[in-house]
Amino acid sequence: MFPHHVVDLLDLSSDLIFTVTTVIFCFLIYLKTRESYELTKYKGIKYFRDAFLFFGISYVLRFLFSLTLLSRVTNELLLPKGLVMLLSIILLGYFSTMGIVYLIFSFIWKKFDNKKLEIFGHGIAIALSIVALFTASHLMLISLQIILLGIALILGFTTKLKVGKMSPTKGLYFLIIALWFINLIITSERLFTWETEVFFQITSIVVFAIIYHKISKLI
Repeated sequence: MFPHHVVDLLDLSSDLIFTVTTVIFCFLIYLKTRESYELTKYKGIKYFRDAFLFFGISYVLRFLFSLTLLSRVTNELLLPKGLVMLLSIILLGYFSTMGIVYLIFSFIWKKFDNKKLEIFGHGIAIALSIVALFTASHLMLISLQIILLGIALILGFTTKLKVGKMSPTKGLYFLIIALWFINLIITSERLFTWETEVFFQITSIVVFAIIYHKISKLI
């Protein structure tokens, strides 16, 4: 076993590498699909790419909040630890939930009025953040998001996706759902050892690379 301060340093270093890598992939995917959306105005692509924008923002916020909580100066002089925790629950809850919700919207957008759908999506994200805030638990947020991922998985099996050059395949969607599930495991309030978390982080990066490769082939 590593000493506690060494584990903190290793944890911070691995989180930094993981965050930088995943954020780069998120924004590469977002930019890679921009031309396709501008040419077609296909709403499925819009929701798909916006999901990765929200995911990228949530990764950045998660690392920043982790860094803040590890900083004694910040904890003691600038922001109380309790306030940082509340802010992290609200903001992480909103952006990460929006990523999942927009992924679901990329399946169902044809069946609903898009403006109402987007308002509903923001409402879900805010509602989940409020529930997590009042319970003061990241675990509650993660549990609710797992339910959303379950809905996305069911829709993936039951919804016939348009097959074409500009539309991701079902296999791609299942990869994304698996990816986000892995990342929910990683953020489950330090339930795992550092070595296990690093394994999940590496797995997540590999899945990101596969997703980016598949999108590059589709476009």
